[in-house]
Amino acid sequence: MAYLNVQRTALRLGVAPHTVRRWTAAGLLPCTRTAGGHRRIREEDVDALAQRLGGGRHLEARRAREREVETLLETSLALVGRLELHDLLREIAGRLTLLMDCDFCAVSTYDRAAQSVTMLADFDARGRRLPDAGAYPLSKFPLTRRVLEEREPAVVNVGDPAADPHELRELVREGDKSLLMVPLVYRGESIGLIELMDHVRERRYSGQDLRICTAVAGQAAVALHNAQLFAATRAATREIDRLCRQLDGVADALTGLTAAVDAADLLDATARAACELVDAVSCVVSAGRLTAGHAHDVREGSGDTQACMDDDERGDAAWSGSVSGAELLTVRAAGREGVGMTVALSRPSRRGEADVLRLLATGAAAQLRRIG
Repeated sequence: MAYLNVQRTALRLGVAPHTVRRWTAAGLLPCTRTAGGHRRIREEDVDALAQRLGGGRHLEARRAREREVETLLETSLALVGRLELHDLLREIAGRLTLLMDCDFCAVSTYDRAAQSVTMLADFDARGRRLPDAGAYPLSKFPLTRRVLEEREPAVVNVGDPAADPHELRELVREGDKSLLMVPLVYRGESIGLIELMDHVRERRYSGQDLRICTAVAGQAAVALHNAQLFAATRAATREIDRLCRQLDGVADALTGLTAAVDAADLLDATARAACELVDAVSCVVSAGRLTAGHAHDVREGSGDTQACMDDDERGDAAWSGSVSGAELLTVRAAGREGVGMTVALSRPSRRGEADVLRLLATGAAAQLRRIG
């Protein structure tokens, strides 16, 4: 024998909880009490009262609404704790393929400025991740653009002669029978797209199906936004940690430069320190007519790199470019006679690295003046 609490009973009957309490007090709705004094009502009594209030259709509608609310609550609880993007995408896909009885679920982001959609992940009903399709322009898919701009779901069936030919061509190519597109809406703006594919049959979704799928997509949009913020915050924290380590490295390097016995020794030590600070492939340091360089042992790939930098009266120039597969970063310390350096990186330069190298160059220039 199943029992419901006051809140579940109110939801089933479509009334407020205080109404349920009033009915139990009046004897209209029998109830028992727990040891803590909480009301518990037999599900059979609730269904019988629902029949008297509105008949079978009323009860069926209330049960459908109850299932809908339960689904949203369960989904909300499942998504709220997912901050890792991959885990979140898998959870979204798993929930929706089960809820809508589909075979595949793809989640994408929407770039309004570029008018493009980029797929984040594509999962099958078993939770296996499929190869991502990457980014594609909306100019080739007008129905997708309309879904995103109007923030309304759309269904495409392979046998529909009025279907969007662009979407229809993709369905045929993938061997799918039906596609449901639902926008991911956050604070009134589309930030992405959910695509649910049925590989076996064409689909005619009910109003309730579309309503609950849209509601789940809304929860997914909030969770996706939070996960992206979390990822950005974590990346920023890593960048701050990296810069702190590099600044500590500059302090240690400047201490080491004081041991240089002459200008050549100083420039050589500066080149070595620069390579270590930013994990560079090589570094060339110059001061007037003097030049020194240092290179790490690179097993794969080699090539000459050349870079030039215009003179900067203010002495705070920074130049970045790519030559022969190496990312080049050039900085010069304050003053026309200051120390300049060019480092070759095997990756794109990171934020703040030019400033770190400039600090090192400025310290080297000060030490060079002391050496005379």
